[in-house]
Amino acid sequence: MTTTNAGGERFHAWNPGIGTGIPAAFRDLETLYRPECTLASRDEIEAYMSLTGLPPERLAVFRPERLVLHELIVRVTAEIAVPEGAEEEAFGKNFRHIALTVLTRYVAPHLAEIEARHVALGRRVERAVSELLGGHRPAPAPAVPKPRHWLSRLLAPGPRQAPPEPPGESDEQTVARFTTLAEQANDPETRAIHKSLARVLGAILLTRGSLGADRELLVRLVRHHVGNTYGSRIVGEAIAPLLEQAIEREGLQRAPLRETPILISLKGPSAAGKSSLRPMLKRVMREHGIEAERFVTISPDIWRRLLLDFESLGDARKYAGQLTSREVMVVDAKLDRHIRDKAQRDQTIPDILVDRFRFDSFDGTAVARVLHKTYASFVHTMYMYFVVTPPSETVERGWRRALERGRYKSVEDFLGHSVEAYSGMSKIFFRWLAQRRPDYRYVFLDNRVPKGEFPKLAASGDQREMTIVDPLVLVNIERYRRINIYARNPQEVDPPTARLAIADNMGFLLHCLRAIETVKFASSDGDVYLYARNGRVEVVDRSMFSSLGSADPELREVFAQLPVLTPPSTAT
Repeated sequence: MTTTNAGGERFHAWNPGIGTGIPAAFRDLETLYRPECTLASRDEIEAYMSLTGLPPERLAVFRPERLVLHELIVRVTAEIAVPEGAEEEAFGKNFRHIALTVLTRYVAPHLAEIEARHVALGRRVERAVSELLGGHRPAPAPAVPKPRHWLSRLLAPGPRQAPPEPPGESDEQTVARFTTLAEQANDPETRAIHKSLARVLGAILLTRGSLGADRELLVRLVRHHVGNTYGSRIVGEAIAPLLEQAIEREGLQRAPLRETPILISLKGPSAAGKSSLRPMLKRVMREHGIEAERFVTISPDIWRRLLLDFESLGDARKYAGQLTSREVMVVDAKLDRHIRDKAQRDQTIPDILVDRFRFDSFDGTAVARVLHKTYASFVHTMYMYFVVTPPSETVERGWRRALERGRYKSVEDFLGHSVEAYSGMSKIFFRWLAQRRPDYRYVFLDNRVPKGEFPKLAASGDQREMTIVDPLVLVNIERYRRINIYARNPQEVDPPTARLAIADNMGFLLHCLRAIETVKFASSDGDVYLYARNGRVEVVDRSMFSSLGSADPELREVFAQLPVLTPPSTAT
């Protein structure tokens, strides 16, 4: 599929008409800087970045009405079971319809009151921070004595000792003091002020080496930070009863809390087919007696059209996804915080399905933090679906998605996301596998199928046992890490043939044999032909083993790399 612009240039999957990063001409269109969304310009935010070293999404000064939209998105996501629909696009449309209905009918009449609460908070924060910083006196620099002639030093009486100045507080001590005060504070507002002081001043100290003397600037930065964090929370508290009214009057389906909550997480690169899988997966869940229609579904991509009018962008419309990306990150973090805080109050959560591509979601080192500091600690059973799609196909799928829904990405971004996802997939898999809780179930899916068809099963299991149906898919997870992200056509994506050799891409599969007590190799019908226990592989169906190896040279090479105790004859 191709499109043509007014100048006659043809666009297609491998020439989508968009590059990596936002062009300079369009940067002010990013939602972090648009005047209808925020109170600080891009120039101001970039100056704050230079001072603090913080990313722009941590420094943007969102208007109170924008915080209302953030908190509404968070609560609709976390508390309402939005209908899925037969097609993947239906969920986004249903979500936005619900959010806009609540906003216009229930929240808008109270908007002035909510804004006034946020403005009043800003005034209180400014007074409190001014007083707190007014008591900070930097430690005096040591005095440098004036040089004296050697004779005067010898003959002169001893110097008169000036009374010592009281020691000042170092900048490091100031930051540490606010950190301690935040931990000790019982009042939420006081705690938020001290926490923001510690974070903002700590960032400045780390970046600049000192806090400087401009107290007015420090007060302003801390006020903005509190307004975006704690201020967003009080906005959320204000709209909470309004959402309750909407749920009751509009007949919306609340996601019920569960005694044994299920978390379903879809893992894979951008445009791998996770969102296409979601409605099909929910149909399968219903067939197995799971109330799929009462799940909370987290899919941040659907928020973008609430944050920005794509049709108003003109020549910048292909960058709509990037123009909203940082604000989506802000809302996503607020969602995690909201579900975590609610879970700690309720001591449970609803069933949740997570469909998002986020770089830290493939960070294996973050698993311990996730288990102890997020709502995942309340999960009883986790199902993780790893969607394995060739990187070149994500480019093609992404182009079709762009034509249908207006969200474009560069080829380099798609391929780079594939490398990121497949590099992190094995890390996060083995990290979760090693945890004693929650009960961990996983499925690896081969998505080399036409759109609309359920992907092929490649492997599945739990902490104790794994069944592998297509070993080559697990090999491909390693192969896909090695691609050329600067490819300009499908033929340039794969690395040199030597780097695709089976022997050099067996790491993930062999790690499975070592890490999982029992591993079975089976046909798609479930017939087992290899059985591995504690890493020792035995042939249990010699005929099938030989037949499969003879029919597929790559599969035969996989078998040759396994520590098989009784290898069969390879004769045909």
